[in-house]
Amino acid sequence: MKRYILLLIIAFLTIAQGFAQKKYGPTNDSLYLGFYRDSIEMLGKPTYMIVPFHPDRYMSEVDRYIAKENPAYTYQHTRGFFRKGLDNCIIIAAKEHNNFVSMHEDNPAINKDLDFIYKMSTTPIVPYEKPVIEKERGFKNRLAQYWVMLQTEVKHEPEPGTRIKEGQLVTVEDNRELITKAKIYNPIIVDSTFKKYKSEYVIFVNELDIINASPSQTDYEQERYQRLIKVHYTVFDKEGTELFSLIKKRSFSSQENDLPSIIKTHFVNLGQEVIYSIDSYRFLQAGLTPLTETEVEIAKNKSQFKLPTLQKFK
Repeated sequence: MKRYILLLIIAFLTIAQGFAQKKYGPTNDSLYLGFYRDSIEMLGKPTYMIVPFHPDRYMSEVDRYIAKENPAYTYQHTRGFFRKGLDNCIIIAAKEHNNFVSMHEDNPAINKDLDFIYKMSTTPIVPYEKPVIEKERGFKNRLAQYWVMLQTEVKHEPEPGTRIKEGQLVTVEDNRELITKAKIYNPIIVDSTFKKYKSEYVIFVNELDIINASPSQTDYEQERYQRLIKVHYTVFDKEGTELFSLIKKRSFSSQENDLPSIIKTHFVNLGQEVIYSIDSYRFLQAGLTPLTETEVEIAKNKSQFKLPTLQKFK
């Protein structure tokens, strides 16, 4: 057990060091070029509460392969390591530009509150659809559409069921992707926990899936195929209103079975994407104009690199 805890600490410190060397935001998305310190800090530092997924919401097809490479790990070790690792990676992504409260702590009072959160909420599984940003959220329509386009990769599938089409009886299988969302069914959770921790946004990590993703049986026979990590999560505001639910994904090879390495290499990116989805939501909700790639390059070529003040869309 001591060795397990030591590995968690080492992995956390290593991830934090590597993350500190990276620029803020994905490099392949022009929106995030505006997400430098001077820009994001214009919006202040809200407090994010991070709720880890319930242990029952861990769905994995890789544990036995991890156990072969790490014989000391039981199923509980692997699940616990991934659960804490994902929580740490979200914290690392959040802490530079936001305040945070983690509900995954070795603290009896926090554990009691976390258990209460689980009891006062549920995690329904529904077809994955693009989030809808309500008008009262304060977004300009153009920016709302932009955020949805950036954050979601939802494939349009035909409506499942049996029907008559062009005189023929047609049956369409239900191949829609599913998402595990969070629903608060007792508002007492807002007063008893959200306000207690002064949380302005609450991130419910609803489920972690690590699944085999190759369509070819030959790949499985050769033991060389792709796996897929899926993080299902829901974000609420301080009043307990759902803002959006998303799935973030990351592929990795079946040859990767070292547990700390998987967290360091892949969970860090997932943690970033979770936080960027909220940061970009706040960024665009405020009506701020993200810097274009050209503007950033011009600023870099100046003798003193300083980003211009962001302007609001008219």
